[in-house]
Amino acid sequence: MIRLRVWANVRPMGWFGHAAGEFFFEYDLQWLNQPGAFVLAPQFALGSGAFTGALVRSYFENLLPEGEALDDVMQALALRDAAPFELLGRLGRELPGVISLLPEGAQPSAEQQYAALPFDVLSSRLRSQQPLLVSNKYTTMSLAGAQEKMGLRFDARRQLLSESVGTSPSTHILKPDTRQRRYQPSAVNEYACMTLARALKLPVPAVWLLRVPQAAYVVERYDRTDVAGNIVALHQFDGCQLLGHGSGWKYQRQGGLVSIPKLVSALRALPVRGADMLQLQRWVMFNYLIGNADAHAKNLSVLIGHNGYRLAPFYDLLCVRVYGDDALALYIGDEDRFDAVGAHSWEGLCADCGFGFAPLMLEFRRMAQALMPAWIKVRDRVASEPGITGEEQNLLSGMTQVFEQHAAHALSMTVRPAQS
Repeated sequence: MIRLRVWANVRPMGWFGHAAGEFFFEYDLQWLNQPGAFVLAPQFALGSGAFTGALVRSYFENLLPEGEALDDVMQALALRDAAPFELLGRLGRELPGVISLLPEGAQPSAEQQYAALPFDVLSSRLRSQQPLLVSNKYTTMSLAGAQEKMGLRFDARRQLLSESVGTSPSTHILKPDTRQRRYQPSAVNEYACMTLARALKLPVPAVWLLRVPQAAYVVERYDRTDVAGNIVALHQFDGCQLLGHGSGWKYQRQGGLVSIPKLVSALRALPVRGADMLQLQRWVMFNYLIGNADAHAKNLSVLIGHNGYRLAPFYDLLCVRVYGDDALALYIGDEDRFDAVGAHSWEGLCADCGFGFAPLMLEFRRMAQALMPAWIKVRDRVASEPGITGEEQNLLSGMTQVFEQHAAHALSMTVRPAQS
């Protein structure tokens, strides 16, 4: 048997390991006996005894990067064909949410330390082929997703970056333009869409666009908080972990294991607040309006604490249709493409999720009407910022065309008051 200690900030939560050909997770008795203990995920109820099987494997694999990003990390660490357990053992000092994975006998340091990361050093890393996720010589970490990124600290007032030392938690995530030529530029896209979401009153973290001089999108981590000058991590799990599936099933077209109705049902079972369910509806509307073809199950997360569950702020909001993608990651009704979506699609979604059709369509119309006035202000501000490139200007123009098309289509669906 081999195992890693699971920590929640500086408190031992349990053990993750591999024995007799199976992954296992079990809670630490210290964790079970303390007031306010919470579950790792809904599938793992508090109690003694080990959990084994596919649910354990899926939960922990969801903490790793995906696709080419994972391949690049494995190559950089010389871990060809490494198993998830080995990867998590190498990258587990900081993970999404509250947990970290450390070897037996090791424990997180109570002292938090950070090293300065000058813009020119970051720029040099961006020019190299080394994955950002393993570019920090002071520690290791894992961030889920298929895009190049790294965790760090950011002083917005002084525009200073620093990176974690040891087990010190990061407070922000930085993403440069993707290396996939088809989806470039991407940093300005996400920055503009997240800024637009805030203008339309969606719950999103604070964001910035740096020039180092390469474009670098920075987003504040919603799973971190400052307590008396120390950074404390908050526990979270994403939509795939909520449903008990691996990241390979995050799109509905990949077997139909995830969908908006399935996510809604699982969120209600937790339960989350009614206000969160209304924001989930607005998340679906907004992703439609901006043409976000990549709004998949891992782009929704739940925060968990002593007071229960709540939907996390939204993240990874981009106009993907501007790059030519028309297929929906999660269907609206039975429709899997933007141009096929009509009022009947929203009616089907409401029926499947138990949403009120009339109030949803009323809010959809309001958002569609507000979209372009808000976008023009965001676009003009972003386009006037120093360092904007011609390619980025062209992208913003293309995004405007997508937004106009989708807003007009949305208004045509709601031209008459919807009947319940």
